[in-house]
Formats: sequence, C-alpha cells, structure tokens
Amino acid sequence: MKNLLSFIENFYWDIGVDLGTSNTLIYLRDRGVVIEEPTMVARLKRKRWVGMSAPKWKGSVSIAYGDKAKEMLNREPKQLEVISPIKNGMISDLEVLENLVAYYLKLIYEIPSRYPKLFKPRVVVSTPGSINDVQKRAIRSVFMAAGAKEVVLIEGVILAAVGLGLPTDRSSGLMVVDIGGGKTEVGVVSMGGLVVGRGIKSAGTSMDMAIINYVKMKYGLLVGQNSAERIKIELGNVWEKEGESLKTAILRGRDLEKGLPRAVKINSSEIREAIIFEAQKIVKLVKEELDETPPELMEDVLKRGVVLVGNGAKLAGLSKLIEKEIKISTRVADEAGLAIIKGCGEVLEDRSLFDRIRTVSGIRR
Repeated sequence: MKNLLSFIENFYWDIGVDLGTSNTLIYLRDRGVVIEEPTMVARLKRKRWVGMSAPKWKGSVSIAYGDKAKEMLNREPKQLEVISPIKNGMISDLEVLENLVAYYLKLIYEIPSRYPKLFKPRVVVSTPGSINDVQKRAIRSVFMAAGAKEVVLIEGVILAAVGLGLPTDRSSGLMVVDIGGGKTEVGVVSMGGLVVGRGIKSAGTSMDMAIINYVKMKYGLLVGQNSAERIKIELGNVWEKEGESLKTAILRGRDLEKGLPRAVKINSSEIREAIIFEAQKIVKLVKEELDETPPELMEDVLKRGVVLVGNGAKLAGLSKLIEKEIKISTRVADEAGLAIIKGCGEVLEDRSLFDRIRTVSGIRR
C-alpha cells in the first residue's frame, strides 16, 4: 500500500507556499523553491457605475504580477493600480489574491515533469498564528478555487522551527521571531506545535512608512515606499556603536513646498532615529512572550537562544538590540528569508513529519 501511495504521488504536485505580505515563495517537492516574488498585482482600475441601486464595481483585469508589478509601484499610469492583497498577514483583497494564486499555479503546471500531473495538487500554506478562522477559511478557499485537492494551513513559526532543524519527536523548545513585511510573529515551538505565540503589525513595511514620515517632517520631501525600503536596507542599523562612522546616501523625492524634484543626503543615524520606535515594539513583544513561556521550556530557550527569521530579521543591529534587552543569546538564522519555505519543504518531503505536525497541532484540511 505504501509503495502504491508513493507511486501515485508522482502524478500530482506537492506544493509549499509562504504567503507573505511582501513576498510569496513557492516550493515544489523534489524541485525546491521555484518562485520567490513580491506579493503584488498590477491591474486596471475598477470603474464604478451608479444606477437606481447602490453603487457597484465592475470587474478588473490583471496586467502584471510579482516583480513586474512591484517595479510599477508609484510609477504606474493613471489607468492602473498596484495592489498588495495581503496586509499585515491578512487578506485585504480576495479577488486579487485569487488572481495571483491562479497565476502562480499556472506557472507551476508549465514546469516539465517526468510524470504527467493528472491529479490536483496538495498544498501546504504558511499562515500567521494571529489570524482568525474566517481568514483561514478564506485562504483555504482561494487555493481550492485555484485547483488544489487538499489545503493544509500550518503556522509560520512552526514551519520556521522545522526549517531550522528543531526535532519534532522530542519535547525540546525553540523561540522563533518571524519578522516579515507586514507583521512580526513570536512563538515558542515544541514537538511540532506552538506552545505560546502572538503577533503585532510592526515589521518591515511599518519601518518603511516611518522613514517616509521622518523625511517628510524633517526635510519636507515626499519619497516613495520603494525608495524608503532601499534606504532602510542600505543604511538601517538599530544598534548604535560609540565612535561608529556614519554611512550616507542620497534620497530623491518631491519637494512638498515647491512641488519640484529634490535630493537630500541622509545618514544612518537619521534612519536609526526614524525606525527605532518600530524596532522597540518588536523587542517588547519578545519580552512579553518570554514572560508567558512555561518554566520547563525556559532552559531550552536559554540553551538554544532566540532565532530571528524572515527578511525583516536582516535589519542590521536588530539581533543585538533584542539580546541586550532580554539577556539571552539572539541570532539571525542563515538564509533567514527562506526559513519558513524550507520548513514547508521538510514537511512535504517527509510524510511522517507531516502527519506528526498535523496531529500535534490539531490541523485540519
């Protein structure tokens, strides 16, 4: 029977999805990560008509997805709009998300394979622990509508712990801090299940907005989100070292007073000042979750330390800032942005691991 099931698995895709606010990553069993693109769609603006009844919106046509859509952000013609269907880890536009998922699954079925894919795929989707059942049903319905035969939702911090190599057959704990684009999740994972966990909306995007507001207030300069993100990556550092030389960069935007293009030179100290408040919110969340962690697991946390995952974890100095406040070793995982999708891969490649996590976490289809 086991050999028969293994043979049947050749005729459908096993797909892992890290559906993030900023980026979407897709993993295929036996293939690895095949898609890593921004969670964005460019579409024609919807037109509203008003009749005898209440105003309604006509449907719209999607033009570009992923990287191509992000390149158009704040540069698109007036007939188009760039939409991110996920806000703070929750669905904000169901129609756009359906189009995006359908597009990516279509790409997957164009990948050549040794065996024809005759059956619908099985999909494992990473979700934030803070979303409610309504949001989970919405995510499941999106993938079912796109053609999945089975959709399993697993919390991102659990998948990250699996991707980091935490054993699921022993009662050992690990604290994972997942810092994404729209949310930060902190959880203590043991035996493939979540012991304590909570999330907040402070993350990469909120830091970008903090930079935009700072530059607007200090210099009277309006800059776009892509420019703010670039400066954050280039200069952002929340750990201040005495005697450290400041890095500088040129930031271009529109002068709010004159309405003309203008450039200013900005340094790393100013970027730190802009984003430190958002970083402190993350530190506070970690401290609160440590306070809720059972004493039996504190030894494991002290031994293994705190691990940061997600692209937001790459912010310079963030791990040192957290370590200073909690007095526990804190490190950024290798390939932090891929930790969750690696966990998806481990779950898809090992059926016994998949069944164990589903049982411990009480995960339903």
